[in-house]
Amino acid sequence: SASGQRAADNRISGSRRGVSPLPTTQTFLGVRMLYVTLPISQALKDQTANRLLFGLDSDASHGGMDVDPEGIAHLSVTHYPDAPISWVGEPGNSEALSLPHLLLKVQLPLVDQGRKFFQTSYALIDDDRAMMILRLGSGIPAKLANMSFPADGAALDGAATINVTRRGVNLLQVSGIRDAGEYDLQQAEALLAKVDMTWGTPITNYMAGPIVKNMTFFQHTTKATVRKARKVDVSLTIKHDDFDPFAWIFADSRPLGAWWLEGDLEVTTKVDTIPKADPQIPHMDANITALRTSGAVLTHGLNVSARSSACSNADVIWTRMKLNTEKITPYLPPGFSLEQDEGVMMLQRCQPGVFKLLGDLKLPMVYNELWVNVFGTYDDTPILLPILLLVDDDVAMMAGNDYGGTPKKLANLTFTMTPDSGANSSVFASINRHGRQIFKFTGRIGAETIGAVRGVNDNEREKSNFGFVMAHQFPRDGIVDRPMYFFPRGVQWTYKQCEMTDLAVELGHAQEEPLGEWFVGEPLAGGYVQQTRDWGMDLTISDNFQKLPPDEWIAWWTRSFQMLYM
Repeated sequence: SASGQRAADNRISGSRRGVSPLPTTQTFLGVRMLYVTLPISQALKDQTANRLLFGLDSDASHGGMDVDPEGIAHLSVTHYPDAPISWVGEPGNSEALSLPHLLLKVQLPLVDQGRKFFQTSYALIDDDRAMMILRLGSGIPAKLANMSFPADGAALDGAATINVTRRGVNLLQVSGIRDAGEYDLQQAEALLAKVDMTWGTPITNYMAGPIVKNMTFFQHTTKATVRKARKVDVSLTIKHDDFDPFAWIFADSRPLGAWWLEGDLEVTTKVDTIPKADPQIPHMDANITALRTSGAVLTHGLNVSARSSACSNADVIWTRMKLNTEKITPYLPPGFSLEQDEGVMMLQRCQPGVFKLLGDLKLPMVYNELWVNVFGTYDDTPILLPILLLVDDDVAMMAGNDYGGTPKKLANLTFTMTPDSGANSSVFASINRHGRQIFKFTGRIGAETIGAVRGVNDNEREKSNFGFVMAHQFPRDGIVDRPMYFFPRGVQWTYKQCEMTDLAVELGHAQEEPLGEWFVGEPLAGGYVQQTRDWGMDLTISDNFQKLPPDEWIAWWTRSFQMLYM
């Protein structure tokens, strides 16, 4: 069968140093899409001098990427009913897993030394697992959205609609989809057969400065087999939001052309590298950061100061438990070992956390997140290693992944204190993801205490460094595109600290979040802290920004795939 062939294609292996377990070609059967061309805004064209729009400025011999002055933007909304982009177990050693989804893409026309191609500069998707795989595996900057799409077989009679809503903002409405005549199948295939040159995370292409000498790009080439192609008349309404400037891309919302297409796609991906122009860390364009990572404000009226911290005025509960060292050791990144057989789980509510990379705008967010930390060492240096983070805000998740290398996934989090955070208040927390119960916590806040807790609010230099893998890109080329280690120092300002009594913890055992395999027994201790958290550089650690060894990285990534992305 076709699905069986794709599964076989995904089981590739090899002994060459840095060999990738990923297939170079993926097939998507039975796709249906609305495809629209639109004029590009003058504001976007004026930003062309800033090459950070398209990945990073390149050296003089390369010339850089510019918007094609004769080009137009290509917007598509596609239903992928069969999308074998994941695996049921380890990549390369298990069958492919389909993640059906809807995907909106905006591809901009670029020119580089006379060579013309496109780049997906904005994308929205309705499945968070597919979102992470596209962002970190293909350089497609997909963000989460709610999307509606015409049912299979729906008539193109003007009644069908498409709606795309993100964080409460109806960014795109398509109405009046009406058949306007036949379109040549070969012309439709040519429309889709473009080179899409995307780029990786801001860490690898932007923030690493002199550490990384080359930019990493992913060259996607599409071969389409179109079975149905119809010209259509449509009406588009595109909404502007300061924190999600989708409308900024287009001169107006009147389509230059529109088509309804159905068929199969075959996408081949390869890694391309381009030398950097400037080894220093440049200023990244705020609009592009917003397009790739940001979203509308969900909680209004928050106090955001000029020196807002990563997580302000946080309510924190924590518990320390014994580890099953045999079960958790395979999840330690290369070079790490356990310092002790205990770990700390810390659930915090940031009030607010602030995304500060949007120029004059600062996006405040109230969100909950669970940190699963172990006490480790790297090159004999004590390191607090976050194995997994679960968070309930997608901007906080993407910002953590893109700019900090934190292993964050989205989840549904409940965190309540009744009646408040005072003495004798009861605490309840519950976390689930895609139907899996991951974490449940109950307890009661006791008397106030003193004495910093390692892994929570201990600022002693030798005990406060964290270890992150920047970033969590897929190993498409284990030699040229590898993540780096980053060892920032955690900084906390504690306002209140209390003991907790009547602690009870329940943990799940699923392969995607095996907390119940990692932690054993009853809680050894626990407490409540009210604090503000932020990060500082620690240049005394010589291993900062050291690249992971290719074979060890790929082996760890393969073992950790389900935990990192699914």
